[in-house]
Amino acid sequence: MSGSSDYQPGRAVRGGVPLVFPWFGGGPEGDRVPAHGFARLATWHLISAAVSPKGTATLRFGLDGPQVTDAVADSFTHDYGLEMHVSLGETLLQQLVVVAGDEELAFEEGLHTYFAVGDVRHTHVEGLEGEAYFDKVTGSCATQEGLVTITAETDRIYESASNTRIVDEAWGRTIQIEKVGSAQTVVWNPWVDKSRTMTDFGDDEWPGMLCVETVNSREQSITLAPGQRHLMSQTISIL
Repeated sequence: MSGSSDYQPGRAVRGGVPLVFPWFGGGPEGDRVPAHGFARLATWHLISAAVSPKGTATLRFGLDGPQVTDAVADSFTHDYGLEMHVSLGETLLQQLVVVAGDEELAFEEGLHTYFAVGDVRHTHVEGLEGEAYFDKVTGSCATQEGLVTITAETDRIYESASNTRIVDEAWGRTIQIEKVGSAQTVVWNPWVDKSRTMTDFGDDEWPGMLCVETVNSREQSITLAPGQRHLMSQTISIL
């Protein structure tokens, strides 16, 4: 969590796991607002909460299209339903369920996970070796050679359904991210200059974070037939 995050209604929280829906960034054409969609700004309702005998807490939240105001949703349809299932125990499980209404539903989605690390300059990501990616910083495409390391501003969309691991050398731990229903992984760190332009992010916070995101965007966006459901999930554990 950024120490500069703005905890106000209608403002995105800088940290945690912001929910991306129904478009990623500015959408396919780059002209949609707010950035990353409106689901992370809307007010969800609690459907259920329970704790298992082993101490695992499970929560279900819902957001129905008719509940979202036109001012927040721009011109996006209101004919859909969302659920977020969260299980907190020895691992963190998050499931995003999207249900189309009476019409076909097309959308992008993501779990924009911020991970705290000891020093991103001494951290690497495993599991993306040999995968193609689009580099949003340079506007070019490339293939990953070896492990993903962070040595400058990094914003890449990897075409990969594979699981990944964050190896945090400074804190001596490995974080595993297992995902289902996601065809892409985004790796992001703003580095020095971009951090200074972000009003809700401290200038010196970039070494202590790394985003590894479970995503379906661009050519991997989802289209559901009327009444169809789609599930995307991630399970995060410490090895």
